[in-house]
Amino acid sequence: MSFYWNESLEQLEFDGEAITSARLASGKLVHADRFVLAANPFTTAKILERTPNLATQPELRQFNSLIQDGPHTQVSFRIAFTEPIYFPRERTAVVVSDSEFNLTLFAEEQAWRREVDLGENVRSLWTGTTCTGTVPGKIHGRPVIYCTKEQFLDEVKSQILECKSLDSMIRTANNGRSLSDFAIERFEVWHEWKFSPDGIQPFQPKWVNTTNTQPHQPDQVTPVPNLFLAGAHTKTEADVWSIEAAVESGRRAARGFDCRVKVLPQHIPLWIKILNLLDDFCFSIGAPHILTIIWAGLVAFGVYLLVRLAVLPFHY
Repeated sequence: MSFYWNESLEQLEFDGEAITSARLASGKLVHADRFVLAANPFTTAKILERTPNLATQPELRQFNSLIQDGPHTQVSFRIAFTEPIYFPRERTAVVVSDSEFNLTLFAEEQAWRREVDLGENVRSLWTGTTCTGTVPGKIHGRPVIYCTKEQFLDEVKSQILECKSLDSMIRTANNGRSLSDFAIERFEVWHEWKFSPDGIQPFQPKWVNTTNTQPHQPDQVTPVPNLFLAGAHTKTEADVWSIEAAVESGRRAARGFDCRVKVLPQHIPLWIKILNLLDDFCFSIGAPHILTIIWAGLVAFGVYLLVRLAVLPFHY
């Protein structure tokens, strides 16, 4: 087995039936029985463009449509606290829905054993992501894509501390202590993001599935018998660009040439499947989200009952 470090893939050599080799930017040729293309979709699209006969193959010809929305600004950060912070339930993931940056949070110690060292003076370690890059924050009035690093940290800290539902959750599990009562040891942005006056730039462009891109997600097994795809941009049961989808895609790619590989199915209750189908139909006709319709229906029915009760005659 050979490893090629600090080398980028330039092109896949295709003879019309199978991949014969992979050409690196240095000119080296890599020969193998099977090839798994697990680069991000933007890089993959460029590699495929250099071999037009390959780019027209089913599953592979979808990449231009797959990247039509362009890169997505999704900045990762982590917050270290000097005291342990508990949650009401195990493995709680948080979406700060009233955040301008649409923050998501997860406490890493929930997934690790107690003896795992979180870092010097660190008792709780939260990782988070900003999922919206174009909405201005309240403090500096700038979206993620045009924040300086200091402005970004100010905005994220403020949005987390001002979320009343998150604070209520923390109070419930920590004997009434507010989130602001816990001292922050360190607050860091993931190292691959570069802040500049021209806008934030990642080391690698990020992709995310949207209503435009999702229909074009390819399968892991391609018509080329020795070429397979992997990555969270491929079609999975996880159904969202995430670590879980990436892991599932890798197992599906491996199962493409080794039937012994098991892929654990996602547990989706029947009622969720039904809601998904109804929501897809609502989206297709331009209607609101199915949950919005159900909520509006319940409110309307409640108003109807109140009106009926108000006009009913009283009998003495």
